Amino acid sequence: MRANGVEPEDDGEGFEMNSRLTDELYEQLEEEVLGEKVVGLALWEESLADDEGNLPEADERQVFDLDLYLENNIYFELYGALFFADLDGEPLQGLDWIGTIVAELTDKGVWLDDIAATEEDELVLILSQDHQPKLYLSVGGWTLNEWDTLPDEE
Repeated sequence: MRANGVEPEDDGEGFEMNSRLTDELYEQLEEEVLGEKVVGLALWEESLADDEGNLPEADERQVFDLDLYLENNIYFELYGALFFADLDGEPLQGLDWIGTIVAELTDKGVWLDDIAATEEDELVLILSQDHQPKLYLSVGGWTLNEWDTLPDEE
């Protein structure tokens, strides 16, 4: 079990979730997504990290699954993500609150400005405006895919 509560997963049909940021994966992300503008973000009401018998209330939720859409038609499926306003703070909580924050940032323009790793080699995405970090996402697992249409355009 990862710090964010997500186990690496392979469903036997080619789906493989990354859960550790290796040097190879860092180079891939640096090449494919670093510096890209975020054009959409979809939060899910439930997370793979949820305890089935004890789901958090929406206003108490800290761990999220989401899709993060980038301008170059690549999107992340992020699992077990924690949102931080600063590196030393506590995780932000509340589905509506996180939704408001990311909507405002996306509307004003935010970029995937940097990539880092936790001490456990979990991925950290750093979203910035004018190269000033605004939001840190510590991610338990992720995949990268291509998108043709944003969810709100379907």
